[in-house]
Amino acid sequence: MKILGVTGVILICLLTISVFMDMLQGFSLTKAIYNNVSSFKMTTFAEWVVLLFFVFILVREMYVIYKSKKKNP
Repeated sequence: MKILGVTGVILICLLTISVFMDMLQGFSLTKAIYNNVSSFKMTTFAEWVVLLFFVFILVREMYVIYKSKKKNP
C-alpha cells in the first residue's frame, strides 16, 4: 500500500506543478487542467500498452510484498 500511496502523491505533485506552470504562461485554471487531461486523450495504442505494463508491474510488486509479509510475521 505504501508503494501505491507514494506513487499517487508523486503523480498529484507533478500534475499540480504542471497546472501551475501552465497558469504562469497565461492559461486559465480550467484550460490548464484541460491541457493536463488532454495528453491522456491523445496517446497511441503502444503508449497505452506500455502504461498498462508498468501498472501491472506495480500491482504485481505490491502483491509479492504483501504475500511475503503475510508468510513471515
